[in-house]
Amino acid sequence: MEISVIASGSNGNCCLIENKDVSILIDAGKSGREIEARMDRLGKNVENVDAILLTHAHHDHRAGAGVLSRRYGIPVYMTKEVYSDVKHAIGNIKRKTFFIDKSFKVKKLEIKPVVTSHNVSSNGFVIGKFGLFTDTGIVTKQMEDVLPKLKGVLLESNHDVDMLVNGSYPYFLKQWILSDEGHLSNVHASSLIQSKGKKLALALLGHLSGNNNTPESAKETFETLVKRKIDFSVCSRDRETGCWTL
Repeated sequence: MEISVIASGSNGNCCLIENKDVSILIDAGKSGREIEARMDRLGKNVENVDAILLTHAHHDHRAGAGVLSRRYGIPVYMTKEVYSDVKHAIGNIKRKTFFIDKSFKVKKLEIKPVVTSHNVSSNGFVIGKFGLFTDTGIVTKQMEDVLPKLKGVLLESNHDVDMLVNGSYPYFLKQWILSDEGHLSNVHASSLIQSKGKKLALALLGHLSGNNNTPESAKETFETLVKRKIDFSVCSRDRETGCWTL
């Protein structure tokens, strides 16, 4: 399996998963043209994508999904709840529905939705031995159950708590980010990898805030808290991050 991080940050998210003859995008939170350009720089082609999977309805996860679906005839998979939130913004698409408590397949590739905790209906995904979890204020029981089985993960490491608390955001926004329906901090992410990721060979830290985090802070926290040798990378907010084979 090959994992390519096309975009990851509070300004846009998109991850390409390729396994044998199946190619899927998890989220499409940049413009269609931007996703095409970033994939091209990684030697990837949107024409080969078999499906787009949406984690939730926020703009930084679905901005280019409608355009890419119509341009290339790619089906977009989402729950009924997510579709209810995005249908006016995403336009006419080839839609497929999945259910949060049931695995489904794209071709022969099995995909397991995993409940996350955000201020809208949301989920992550487990595909083979790889999991992607962003936009969650807590580590859900479902996340805890699947993480010990994974060999690779892209996990939200959204903010440094001190930067957030002492920063310029209004109080209500700080409280939401820190809430159970907000975002995981650097400490939350790295502590989870240390405690539950016993089989992990690859950890990608993603969805960094542009105002309340830095790549250096996420990296330092990981190196302080994670006591095992794991191949890890902090995903870029500004460009495609790269490709990994799992």
